[in-house]
Amino acid sequence: MRRRLTALIAAATASTLLWAAPSPAAVAKAPAGPSSLSTNTIDAHLGYMPQSGCSPTAKPGTTALLKLLISTWGGSSSGISRACGVGTTSEHKEGRALDWHMDVKSASQRKRVDKALDWLTANNGEVAYRLGVMYVIWNQHIWSLYYPELGWRKMADRGSYTANHKNHVHISLSWDGAYKQTSWWTGVPITSPLNSKCGVGGARACLPTISRTTRSWPYQDTEVPASFLPAPWTKPGIGGGPQVGRTLTAVPGTWVADGATLSYQWTADSKAIDGATASTFAVTSAQLGKAIRVKVTATSGTSVVTKTSDGTTDVLKGRFTTVPTPTVEGTVATGRTVTVEPGTWVGTPDTLTITWKRNGKAIKGASGVGLTSYTLTSSDTGEKLTVTVTARRAGFVTKSRTSTSLRVAKGAFTSTPTPTISGDAVAGSTLTAVPGTWAPEPTKLAYQWYLDGAKISKATTSTYTPSAAQVGKELVVRVTGTLAGYTTAAVDSEPVTVSAAP
Repeated sequence: MRRRLTALIAAATASTLLWAAPSPAAVAKAPAGPSSLSTNTIDAHLGYMPQSGCSPTAKPGTTALLKLLISTWGGSSSGISRACGVGTTSEHKEGRALDWHMDVKSASQRKRVDKALDWLTANNGEVAYRLGVMYVIWNQHIWSLYYPELGWRKMADRGSYTANHKNHVHISLSWDGAYKQTSWWTGVPITSPLNSKCGVGGARACLPTISRTTRSWPYQDTEVPASFLPAPWTKPGIGGGPQVGRTLTAVPGTWVADGATLSYQWTADSKAIDGATASTFAVTSAQLGKAIRVKVTATSGTSVVTKTSDGTTDVLKGRFTTVPTPTVEGTVATGRTVTVEPGTWVGTPDTLTITWKRNGKAIKGASGVGLTSYTLTSSDTGEKLTVTVTARRAGFVTKSRTSTSLRVAKGAFTSTPTPTISGDAVAGSTLTAVPGTWAPEPTKLAYQWYLDGAKISKATTSTYTPSAAQVGKELVVRVTGTLAGYTTAAVDSEPVTVSAAP
């Protein structure tokens, strides 16, 4: 299956589109299914069944689904059938694909398509299983039932508005869905896919569709797992999405004789992968961009039969399944050291690059692998601090997540010693203020002398000489420290009493 979808999309540009006037949406909510659905059984699905013959007549399930989409959400038909000689491989040539005319340029139509596709793909594709949908293409994105865990995936630019599916939704169906043999139409969940026309060539007869007398078809939800193994078929199948970091599972098939011994060999672009001989295979970065297949050999006595699965689409880059928001821990103030708590990433990154930012811009010299701490400077004071954690892993999409922003407060001196007065407090003798050791060191220390609590005019240096008129009064010196980004601090000395000269 490696590049079959690419060929299919390219062929879309060669088809004759049957445009009709858009119809208004008739119903505000999605239709419900038949009342007889089991609450714990979902239709089996084999995966991608590409065109193998040519019978372009529109099949009943394809026609019914297109009518259902139009009657519920509006739009019109861009066609189902395509001539056998037009383009390359396409389910249109077997009447199993529809083009629903809706345009991304219309906000109203986009909104209605979004609702329809949410209905179709919710719960890992429950409704898609019930309708026999294989894949959907819309607005240059693809969602496939066989890889629901991969979600919507961006497709390469095909060169035109139509080829990029911006003016129509493409939906391809399995043979069971195309012949209305799935539980949406019959009420009976498929357990063994036909993958052919029912009632011919030894296939069972077609099941009757449920008679409906109203637009509302009540049904109950079934919990659908994210990874749903394909039903056994006449060749091996592969369960799981072809993405780095995921595990694929081989489904041998109906061709295996009872009691046969099985052996496996996984390949990438048809080349054997060393050591990949179990029934499961964990995809690594070495397979990125390659199609994965599994070769299954069944040995029973002297009989040895080997069959190979179809290829997956090219292996995609892995994605981290949990991307936590980092948090900043510590006091967010100038001079303080803060640390980042990156959270637990699921997908186990090879490296985490930490980038500290001021007002959204990386701080020079504060980015690197493992740089979990940062000491705030005066340049950060009053600004917004964030930290961005970027996870990298071989074969994975690089992902970043940024913390909430925090305003950096002014710092506080961690040491503001009480100053002392050196010298004899005697009238006519010079006294000196000793400020002690501040931490961090201020850029400026200012002095102010006080006499009995009153500020002494012009006494603003580190020295002061009391006069005879001040005998018997108390002197105090106040030391004020300033530093950019810090709250100014002032500390008073112990008082000394001025004595008369001897």
